[in-house]
Amino acid sequence: MSVTVDTGHFDPLIGRSYAEIASEGRSQHKTQEMGTIERRGVQFSGEKLLDSKVPTNASENGVFDGIDTSITGIAKLTNDNEPGLAGKLAALQATARKALDDYNAYTPENIVPTLAKGVAEARAAKDAAKDPYAKALIAEKEQEFAHALQLAAGVVVDALSDTDTIVAGDSTGVSVKVFGKAATVKNVKLNMPSGWSVEAAPEPKPAGNSFFFRPEKADAASYFKMTAASNASPTQPYWLEKPRHNFTFDWSASDAVKNAPFQHKLVTAAVEMTIGGVDITVEQPVEYRFADDIRGELRRDLNVVPLVTVAPDTNLLIVPSSGKEQKQRVVVSVTNQAPRAVSGTLGLALPAGWHSTPAAADFSLKAKGEKTAATFDVTIPAGAKIGKYDLTVNAKVGGQVFDLAMQEIAYPHIQTHRRYTPATIATEVLDLKVAPVRVGYIMGSGDAVPAAIKRLGLSVTMLEEKDLATGDLSRFDTIVVGVRASQVRPDFVANNGRLLDFVKKGGTLIVQYQQNQIIQNNMLPFPAKMDSVTKGKQRISNVRVVDETAPVKMLVPNDPIFNYPNKIVQSDWDNWVQERNLYTLTQLDPQWVALTETADEGEDPVTGGLIYAKLGKGVYVYNAFSFFRQLPVGTPGAYRMLANMLSLPKAPSK
Repeated sequence: MSVTVDTGHFDPLIGRSYAEIASEGRSQHKTQEMGTIERRGVQFSGEKLLDSKVPTNASENGVFDGIDTSITGIAKLTNDNEPGLAGKLAALQATARKALDDYNAYTPENIVPTLAKGVAEARAAKDAAKDPYAKALIAEKEQEFAHALQLAAGVVVDALSDTDTIVAGDSTGVSVKVFGKAATVKNVKLNMPSGWSVEAAPEPKPAGNSFFFRPEKADAASYFKMTAASNASPTQPYWLEKPRHNFTFDWSASDAVKNAPFQHKLVTAAVEMTIGGVDITVEQPVEYRFADDIRGELRRDLNVVPLVTVAPDTNLLIVPSSGKEQKQRVVVSVTNQAPRAVSGTLGLALPAGWHSTPAAADFSLKAKGEKTAATFDVTIPAGAKIGKYDLTVNAKVGGQVFDLAMQEIAYPHIQTHRRYTPATIATEVLDLKVAPVRVGYIMGSGDAVPAAIKRLGLSVTMLEEKDLATGDLSRFDTIVVGVRASQVRPDFVANNGRLLDFVKKGGTLIVQYQQNQIIQNNMLPFPAKMDSVTKGKQRISNVRVVDETAPVKMLVPNDPIFNYPNKIVQSDWDNWVQERNLYTLTQLDPQWVALTETADEGEDPVTGGLIYAKLGKGVYVYNAFSFFRQLPVGTPGAYRMLANMLSLPKAPSK
């Protein structure tokens, strides 16, 4: 390591060490089980220097060694040798030091003259600089001095909208208020997206009972009526505006905000004011403020939303190929996002030769947030070719077509964000058969496999604690165990013996990937391990194959799991997403039959991803292949393999 830093050093300003904060942050990765102790005392972290633009010492004491981080260091850092710049930066540095030395938390207004002087000196230094990078760094100092000046003077700017969501073409009221007598307001304007308009508006009348809700008395206030552009796009994180390329976000159209966590604020108020004899501009995002009965005041960013949003009840249909006409039922919902009544028709855009009954359905929604649904029976023509088809949901309102589904991410501790995707139902017509088996499902930490089983045309019974403890398991042909059930379902662990008896009497038990609890609790019918492995310099807690394109060899090609009722071929391993398998079993007892072999490039073969063992009259299957990821996205081979696994009780031989 080039340098080590004691992250366990106690910081009196925050009352904790950075190591404690880091450990708390690590513990918030709930789904990854990364909870850890927040250790105090010396905790060293290391950094390795790969490259440097400044001279370095053989032994460094900190990550800023050799870098002049002072204001005066800007000239040297940017190689800006303009005459007079060094002196102006030195004066600014001295002013900053004086402000810090004179600061008293009880009388911050005493340093207003010093901070005002700093604003003026920063502007003079910026004008003297020639290098663009130097100008940018000094401009940051100017902003910091101006913000400190505002805080020291006790000046607050608040910009509030009448709503948190606005539909393209709609208007909303905006108030901009300034609190603090130390400021003289010179001008107020709204910075808005292109195509938006604004006009002055009168002060609105107070709302509510003034005895309980006393109106705010600002030192200066401006009121506006703001209208969104008729073509305003819905607000969402900029890196979600365009579809992903595999696992890479496409933000090529958003250079202005690239690398920011979210999009810039939609509208900001810019208030030009004078404090301490200097002019500054304070910018404040326009927000919506409301009171929650329990939590009190909450604020939300202003967002553009569509007039209506639509959503199907499923984003995936699986249709077995057939020489006969088939029907699939689709339920479609529509939600009013406007603060007024909206009426229109719901429908589906279908592939050629497909049709729905009804062809369209009328809707009428009276208020914002109101929703309704319509049911469509989609007819797939006889002999539809194997392949992928898209069915798009749309709502038509006054000549406009709306076909976006909205996902709202709303939690108390963060801003509300909305994500928009085309309201499309991916429809896979597959060469697919499944035996008429009765299926029970033990949900683990959460997956969408039960929905996938239903897409195969089978009914699924979700098994709860009472079912596992005293229920009649013999009514099922196949029982499927969800991912990580051995970790989150104590009733599954406690009743494992009953499930093994179910297998011995002729049932099929399919256990999807589990973590090491299944080994620790001795739940497998025959011995096996779940070893850890070192990949590069990282220790992985389990053996897995992370390359979703890694070749898969079927070790027992004649086994029923590869042949009934679907003949599994090499192409069934194509188009997988995010890993082949994970938490595979190792050191298998001879009673286990390994069915596959796969490996990441340059690594040892992994054979514990799909195994089974005969137990009495039945079969116990451990499947560590990532079906829980494949099935929700419609990977054809995963559905064909799932159908075969579920059908094992009906296979000619097993």
